[in-house]
Amino acid sequence: MNKPKRLLTLFTGILLLIVLVACGGTTIPIDEDNMAVIKYPDFPLTGHDKNSWEYLDGSTNLTVNWYVDVASWNPPTGLDVISGIIKQKTGITVVFDTPVTDDGQKLAAMIAGGDLPDVISIPTNRSQTITSLAQQGYVYDINTLAEKWAPTLLTHLPQDVLDWWSYGNGKTYGIPNHYYSYEDVPTGQLQPNGGMMVRKDIFDAWQNHVSTNLKDSNGNVTYTTISGTQKQVPWQGFITTPEGFKQAALWALQNYGSSLTTGLQLSQFRADGSASLNWLSQFFAIPFEDASGNYVYQFTQEAYKDMLFYLNDLYLAGVISPANFTQDYDGVGSVIASGKAFATLVTPQDYQIHFTTARDGGYTYESMYITNSNGDAPVLSDIRGYGYMFNMITTDAKRPDILIKLFDFLTSKEGQRLIAMGPEGTTWNWTNGLDSEIVYTETYLQEKANSQTAKYGLLQFDMLLNWQYYDNVQPKTNHGKTAAELFRTNMKRPLTVYAYDYNAMAFVVDATDKRFQTYNNNLTRIETTIGTQLPKIIRANSRQQAESIYNSTVSAIEARGLSLIIEMNSEAYLKAKQKLGITIAWPPNQVGYINPLNRLQPNGDTSKYRGY
Repeated sequence: MNKPKRLLTLFTGILLLIVLVACGGTTIPIDEDNMAVIKYPDFPLTGHDKNSWEYLDGSTNLTVNWYVDVASWNPPTGLDVISGIIKQKTGITVVFDTPVTDDGQKLAAMIAGGDLPDVISIPTNRSQTITSLAQQGYVYDINTLAEKWAPTLLTHLPQDVLDWWSYGNGKTYGIPNHYYSYEDVPTGQLQPNGGMMVRKDIFDAWQNHVSTNLKDSNGNVTYTTISGTQKQVPWQGFITTPEGFKQAALWALQNYGSSLTTGLQLSQFRADGSASLNWLSQFFAIPFEDASGNYVYQFTQEAYKDMLFYLNDLYLAGVISPANFTQDYDGVGSVIASGKAFATLVTPQDYQIHFTTARDGGYTYESMYITNSNGDAPVLSDIRGYGYMFNMITTDAKRPDILIKLFDFLTSKEGQRLIAMGPEGTTWNWTNGLDSEIVYTETYLQEKANSQTAKYGLLQFDMLLNWQYYDNVQPKTNHGKTAAELFRTNMKRPLTVYAYDYNAMAFVVDATDKRFQTYNNNLTRIETTIGTQLPKIIRANSRQQAESIYNSTVSAIEARGLSLIIEMNSEAYLKAKQKLGITIAWPPNQVGYINPLNRLQPNGDTSKYRGY
């Protein structure tokens, strides 16, 4: 397909804002839905009487270039058993590519050069980039591709997942991975997405110190809050208060300084901020909705401001290291792997190998929580959601009719089982019929015990993986998992008691809205401003200076069009709740909410650990 070369403007190294005007002055046609007009190739339509990929005879011999815009993602080798079976079934060989760093520049160069790969995968939290690619005609919509060449995809992909990512024109422009469809999610709470971890040996020593030196005859610790009032908590939970955690971290640095470089390790600071602030806002129970169910913008809330000032206080006290603000992913991981942080506030699954390395080196980390000064229970987002990465077929792809069949296979339960568990009969069998729990074969378990399973490539080709389906059918006993794998499975599981459905906050702003381009530009400027100012607020020389920087930041984002952001976010938030069938999304405001806070369990509920 011949298309004009289009320009791309790169903001903040991560956020891509794709413009309408081509290099040669050619304007991309926009339809009445505010989306680019896309011409689909004229390949023969595919029938409905069998799975779409079964129309391929395996002789296609198509090489697909698939770009995953995440530096830390490890692609399959292409020599593994699973890649071979995909090739046998579809005739497709997939060649994956990833960037060296997560600065967005590689994808920007591809778009600016007018040479996109066949498939692009982008983290779903970069919704502006995803929406811009769709709006400006860089990617096909899944609905049309499926209707033409993979009709069975519309039965294999859960409807709520397809609908969630649709815009006002009813079209969805990609398929996510690691999604949790409501048709698969079991009853009860799921584990949280983020989590706070603490070095167990130092935590235990601190708790012994509190029990011996700080608790009174009633088993409580009396302390002065940030606001200057006196409070009491059971001694076990003193560390879960903001004041107690600061005291514990300083004690740890004083007594274990030779093995520590920081009291609290935060995630890397990117151009748009740090994930740690998102997790801390959840521990501090900062609401995203008011009592009437209206969307609330968090940064301008008083509670969010106080959270930033708490981090500033930790920085001034020496709990947060200055080095934290210049560390990249590997730098943060190195601190964790060497056990040099007393506590961490990162996304644990993103650093699971580093936590495992620390454990193997004698520095085991375990979960803990922290509350706000009021003592409200944490309100954490659970692991569910509508995807981690969004996979899109680009309009540069020569055979979108075949690619959508690959998407269909990978989305089907047959494909899901292959990706997650390997070939049936070789690595696993059913215990009681289709979609029951599986059992691994003795051959596989022996290979697993001998570290000989890498050849299969399990869970590597996970770009369209429905994680909850895999979790539902995986074996609960005789699973062959190592102690290290079980450790990674259970890292933040005790915090499940504080985890809730946050799907309403994963709303999709409608790109077909005529206001969208202004919204997108405003949001880019606002997120860039906040991302630039956050480290300055935390590293301010005093509370007074931190407050001054914060106030100037609020003024700046208001001047950059914050009102439109709040207006359109509010509309998208309301539509998201309508899709979910709820009117109130903030858990403490929901009918039946029971405060789960238990200061006697500072690590959470360890009975939530599981053996598979």
